[in-house]
Amino acid sequence: MTETPGGPEIAERDAIRAALGINPEESTVDVDMSTEEEGDGRTLRRTRNRQRVIVALLDIVREGELDPSVADIADRAGVSHRSVFRYFDDINDLVRTAIDHEVELAIPLAVIPDLGVGSLDRRIDSWVDSQLRVHIATYQVGRVARHRAPDIPSIDEGMKAIYQLAITRMRNHFARELDQLGADGGIMLDAAKVLTGFESYDVQRRIMGHSTERIRQIWHLSLHELFTRTPHT
Repeated sequence: MTETPGGPEIAERDAIRAALGINPEESTVDVDMSTEEEGDGRTLRRTRNRQRVIVALLDIVREGELDPSVADIADRAGVSHRSVFRYFDDINDLVRTAIDHEVELAIPLAVIPDLGVGSLDRRIDSWVDSQLRVHIATYQVGRVARHRAPDIPSIDEGMKAIYQLAITRMRNHFARELDQLGADGGIMLDAAKVLTGFESYDVQRRIMGHSTERIRQIWHLSLHELFTRTPHT
């Protein structure tokens, strides 16, 4: 049974869609493309082939290839190389659409239903868990987004928008501690976001070889130290 999105999830989804200019109809991919639907055959074929190209790109990326060629994508999708550009303006348009699709899937993973509720340890746990869920699910596509951002300004702008939304959510989640830190609160907020951001996860996973549990422990301890430190007078 499909779970109906709740209030926090819907609000988060709509805020991210608005910030990134995501059109749900264009970014949504029907992963079960085996069933036939009624309607105009040509339109359905175009829609299905477009979806196959998006899925092919994401599959290749998840295998670790951050910059697949159009030929590789087309071959994986089972379409002709030239037809890829009947469905997308160019490779950048395809990449951006695929990233939008991953953002749509990741939105529910980032939601913290009881935002700002509970003890500090409980709130740290819920924050860390939400960040790890998102980073794990979108890891390879996240690397592609950062790899392609210099060539696709909309991706760079999208990451900035997501960062600002996350900062707002984190500020609300740890409002009590940030208020107690006074003038240091803003600095600690930025430090906490960088600490649990994608780049931190990437370094610890790919470079340092840490397990998810190890990263979770590091983040929990570090956030606790940040939010319980004595403020400067």
